[in-house]
Amino acid sequence: MSVITRLRPWAIAAVAVAMTTFPFAAGSAHAAPESWSAELPTGVISVTASEYTYIATHSATQQAASIGLPQVIASLPIPQQYQSANVALAAQFDMALQSALATPGGCVQIVIDPRPPSGNLFDYRFFAVAGEYCP
Repeated sequence: MSVITRLRPWAIAAVAVAMTTFPFAAGSAHAAPESWSAELPTGVISVTASEYTYIATHSATQQAASIGLPQVIASLPIPQQYQSANVALAAQFDMALQSALATPGGCVQIVIDPRPPSGNLFDYRFFAVAGEYCP
């Protein structure tokens, strides 16, 4: 059973910043290949029983874009060895954000896997969600 929570406008930023500030030894984002392009928004992504998902409202998604959250994530002062993962996370979030905002009412979904097979403490991913599926 998945956990779906509606986030307040500031919460999407707090979740993304917290995930980038604390977890690099513990978690990971998947780096975007150079040929990766933003996907069209879809419905809500299903998660396994061990994963958690958070769906931002459209207004929280707009607020994340208006404050330049991807650039904030990319510019966080972190140890050099984690910089490439941080930039990949920012790029992944930016692609989901821009894709979500390209459709009326679109929003961003964050999926967190606390027990990934990679051996990390957790992994996280961002997805664009079409407006008709957003809270």
